[in-house]
Amino acid sequence: EAWLKAREERSFEAEPAKMDFQQMMQGMPAKEQQKLMVMLEEMQLKEQVTMYNSLVERCFSNCTSSFRTKNLDEREEKCIVRCTQKFIKASARAGQTFQTMGVPLMGAGG
Repeated sequence: EAWLKAREERSFEAEPAKMDFQQMMQGMPAKEQQKLMVMLEEMQLKEQVTMYNSLVERCFSNCTSSFRTKNLDEREEKCIVRCTQKFIKASARAGQTFQTMGVPLMGAGG
């Protein structure tokens, strides 16, 4: 197909990692674009759920030490807030780093 050949030709450029998502989709049939977008949205949702589960598991295991009460004590609550903030900041920093490297983020360009 023409769009596949064009994509292969562009892959030999000097900086293929910086190829814009929009450029990659150029020339691709509308049906294929739609399939790709649905697949990317599903992947993004799965990644978000995985990241959230990882955050909950990590912060819970690091910050809770006993199950004496049904509520978190003050120390546990502060620990979880710090852990969550640290995780979110680290994720944002990693995203910015990937973006500066030219790695396309799944939510970008669509």
